[in-house]
Amino acid sequence: ISLSYLSRASRNLLLFVVIAPLTVFVACNKDEDSSSEKVSELAGTWTATSATFNGVDVVEEGGSVTLVIQTNGKFTFTIMRPGRAAMVFTGKLGFDEQWLEVEYDTDPGEYEYYDITYDAHNMHIGANSVFDFDGDGTPEEVIFFLDMVR
Repeated sequence: ISLSYLSRASRNLLLFVVIAPLTVFVACNKDEDSSSEKVSELAGTWTATSATFNGVDVVEEGGSVTLVIQTNGKFTFTIMRPGRAAMVFTGKLGFDEQWLEVEYDTDPGEYEYYDITYDAHNMHIGANSVFDFDGDGTPEEVIFFLDMVR
């Protein structure tokens, strides 16, 4: 497209009108950067001091729960219960405002949202999810609360 018939001032105005909205669009995407910053604050290995799933505290049973988070949000979540096979979940974490947004590798494009509070050494997560916690081969709704330290 030739713009030679427009005056220099008109071309500059046209470029401004086209470029200004793009600049606003790019500026609006800054939320992703703050989400990445928040996720990197969680990076590290977290160990549960209490891990209650549908009223059963895995730690009190003699088991363990760990959550390993990389700075890019990739995670591995492991539940070890005495006498049972380990449950291992992987995926990616992010933030949607105050909610922890979780995308499991087994369900790409599907997100679960968890309540989270944390500081440099402590984290609490509360959520509803669906998985086979009781090991009977059928996924069920699971309400869980995790108190973790790093």
